[in-house]
Amino acid sequence: MLRTFQFRLLPNATQRAALEYILADCCESYNAALSERREAWKLEKKSVTYRNQQDQITELRKDERFTKIACDIMRDPLRRVDRAFKAFFRRCKVRQGKAGFPRFRSWSRYDSFSYSLPRFGIRGIKVPNLGEIRARSGRTISGRAKLCTIKRDGKRWTASVVCDIGPAPEKLIVSKAVGIDVGLTALATLSDGTVIENPRWTRKHERRIAEANRTLARKQKRSKNRLRAKEVLRRAHQRAGDARRNFTHHVSKWLVSNYDLIAFEKLNIRNMSRSAKRTVESPGKNVAQKSGLNRSIMDAAWGILLYQLHYKAANAGVHVLAVNPRGTSIRCSGCGEPVPKTLADRQHICGVCGLSLGRDLNAARNILRAGEQCCGRKPSKSIEAAIR
Repeated sequence: MLRTFQFRLLPNATQRAALEYILADCCESYNAALSERREAWKLEKKSVTYRNQQDQITELRKDERFTKIACDIMRDPLRRVDRAFKAFFRRCKVRQGKAGFPRFRSWSRYDSFSYSLPRFGIRGIKVPNLGEIRARSGRTISGRAKLCTIKRDGKRWTASVVCDIGPAPEKLIVSKAVGIDVGLTALATLSDGTVIENPRWTRKHERRIAEANRTLARKQKRSKNRLRAKEVLRRAHQRAGDARRNFTHHVSKWLVSNYDLIAFEKLNIRNMSRSAKRTVESPGKNVAQKSGLNRSIMDAAWGILLYQLHYKAANAGVHVLAVNPRGTSIRCSGCGEPVPKTLADRQHICGVCGLSLGRDLNAARNILRAGEQCCGRKPSKSIEAAIR
């Protein structure tokens, strides 16, 4: 089982300049490799492979001027270009939406590089041909380190180390199960009645973000003041993102620690956010605009929460199941009869069995029942008792 450990890097001025130089060189190599593939196909109908470009790097390194950067790091842009073309051809075969031809990258948008088999020193991580960089983290690495990715995030540098920590632990015997219905009014409603409120981090930070946006708009382009204002805006968004991830880490840790089976809806969050639009009617035409629902879906961070649940549950031996969301909000958790509702109806009232409870709690119980059926488990006694 693979696990990623992330560290905050604390490079000195010399190391920071060397890291910036490596990123600039990798960006130039990426664009050159992409240009070579495009021109070779356009002019000669010839495909250039990763192996061909790798051999060119080997020839270049015979000159001492090209040995300042480690060979494995110089090959990383070539691997990225190769993966980009493979993904492009795969999307072309599927023929769903735009295939997305690989594009050139600007220096400001090329922010990371990777190398294999990283080593560690007393106080930090060793980068080939650069030395040891101080790292800060409250976690200790376990397993065998296989890959390290160093990323620039504004003025902050981080290292993500992928380690092989051995086989996954055996799954626990299910003694306590729960169904989760994610939403916007409440971040998550559990089948046992627990409600996790939605902090709405973007709303809490929107004033600072708006001020930073207005300040950036007044700055002259390509000026140093604009770069400073851009960094302030990036930091404002980063604070909101850090708070959001920290909160989801606490929620996912609590769920994995208290339940042996966690069932949730298999949602297509990207399509949900794209379709969250409203049509504004005007004389002679309809104009589709993005509504606040799109922004709220992304701010709720369902995808981050479910991703964290997956890898934490795998490490703890907890069962995590994604069930079909069809009918979970409409079907009655007491008798199974459909009870049609609109988005404004927040209460579930069944006219057949008389069950009355919150809409989200009813959906969470249906999700739990579907998850228990998937793993061949009988419905929980708590649900049966609540229905009666």
